[in-house]
Order: sequence, then structure tokens, then C-alpha cells
Amino acid sequence: MKQLEFDDFSLTYSTEGEGSDILLLHGFPSNIFFWNSLKAKLINNYRVTTVEQRGYPLSSLQYPKKEMFTIDNLCRDIEKLIDTEGLNRNLIIVGHDWGSIVAWAVASRAEVKITKLVSICGGTEFPQSRVYDNLNFKNGVHYISTFQNAAMSSSLIENNLDMFFRSAYRVTPSNVEEIDLSIKTLFMNTKESSFTHDINIDSLTEHFREGLIQQIYWYANIDINQQISSKWRRRLNIPVDFLFGANDVAVQLNPKMRDRLSHSGELINIMEVSNADHWLPLTHEESVIERIKVL
Repeated sequence: MKQLEFDDFSLTYSTEGEGSDILLLHGFPSNIFFWNSLKAKLINNYRVTTVEQRGYPLSSLQYPKKEMFTIDNLCRDIEKLIDTEGLNRNLIIVGHDWGSIVAWAVASRAEVKITKLVSICGGTEFPQSRVYDNLNFKNGVHYISTFQNAAMSSSLIENNLDMFFRSAYRVTPSNVEEIDLSIKTLFMNTKESSFTHDINIDSLTEHFREGLIQQIYWYANIDINQQISSKWRRRLNIPVDFLFGANDVAVQLNPKMRDRLSHSGELINIMEVSNADHWLPLTHEESVIERIKVL
């Protein structure tokens, strides 16, 4: 592991292998180790960099404030990492969940050169929070609406981290339409499925033992992020692959989403993966590797 120093924290990352560059950006609630299996299959042919993003346990801030987690700060972390490590060999950025949002913003800002973007179970940016305020489910409002109060949300989750991770990483049942997106159902309920994906829940619980408020601050900034990203928002002219899981409850590829994404760049490819849910990088590694290899 290496660390890149900033004024208010140290960014933890790892680089392995030789060849063209691949940068893997995790989402929520994941960490640098999320990519271990995929990375092992890539390092024989690529130089692969993984990173524990701002506010996550290995890159936590000692005195965190909400405004430290806006999209421009998240982008500058990654841009400095790319410059410092010289990730300039036909760089491909692969982002999952929030990692996709950061990857898209880095590509749009064009402060560093990127050859291709692979976005998995994510998009270009979040809409304003009021969109989520109007989405009511059986067990409450949309979890992103709840996350606008970071302190309350993190306190609620931290009361039972084991249940939180077992709920977050559970295998999505086939009746995806029947699952609501309230914080209670999505992150505090293991009844929908007794199976979790092949990930070490105990390790995650230990990794995040200090809490999740810094990660939830990412969500609490989606309104200001809309204003910030307007400075660089544009259609991309590099190849972009969007991969979605057909059973993903968090990010669903509906006609409206498909239409918006198809107009977000000049070279857009949208792919829905059957029998995959939000944790597609864990269950369908070959689908991800296939898109990395195609330029």
C-alpha cells in the first residue's frame, strides 16, 4: 500500500502489474479490497491501480466536514493520483456505483488524459435530492433522501454494522420490482434473501468499525454537486461502456436512464447483464474484463 499526502488526509492506494493502466474506483459501501479478485485477473497484462477513496477508513479525514466531500474534491484526489503515479499508458478508469460518478466527473473535467471509461451500476451524476424526497416506499422515503441527514443516517446504521453489510451485499431476488429503496429495507433488512455475495462481511464490519458518516457525506452533497459539475458537464468524446445488472435495485436501467446515457457522449455503449445485481463486479468479472479489453 502507498499513501498520497493531501493537506487534510492521506489517500491510500496500491499499484501492481505492468502494461497499460487501469484505475479501479470503488463505490458505497465498499473499499480498496473490493477489487482484489478482478485485479488478480488483470495484473498479468495491465498495471492496475486501486484506491481507497476520500473518507473511507484507510483514507479517512481526522476532522471531517460535509463540504470536504464535494465532487470537485473527490475528482482532485484521483487527478493528483493519476499525475503522481504517471498513469498515462492508455488509461482506462473503471468505476462501480459512486466510483462511476467520480470517474465520469474526472473524464468530464479533462484535467488528465483518459482513453476509456467503464461505468458499472452507476451513471453520470445524481439528480437533486428533491427527486428522492418524492419517492415513498412501504418502509419510508428513498435512502438517498434519508442520507441528506448524514449524522442521523450513520447513527442508525452503526447500531448494527453486521446487519447493514449483510443487507447491502445480499443477493437480490428475482422479484426486483417489489423491493423498496428505503434505508430500512435496503440496509437494515436481511429477510429478503438469506444469501450474501462472496465477500467477507466480518472483514467489512471491522474495516468500517469507526462508522460511515464520512462516506454518507458524499450523498449529502448531491445538491451542491449539481452546481459544481455544471462548470464541466459535457458530452464525452472517449469510449464509454455502461454496464448494469438486470436485477439491480439501486440503479435500474429504465428507458429514461437509457435515453439520458445514450446522449451523454459520442461513443456510448450500454449493456445490461442478465442475472446480475448491483454487485456485478463480484459475480460477473468476465463481463467487466471483456469491456476493458475492447477499445
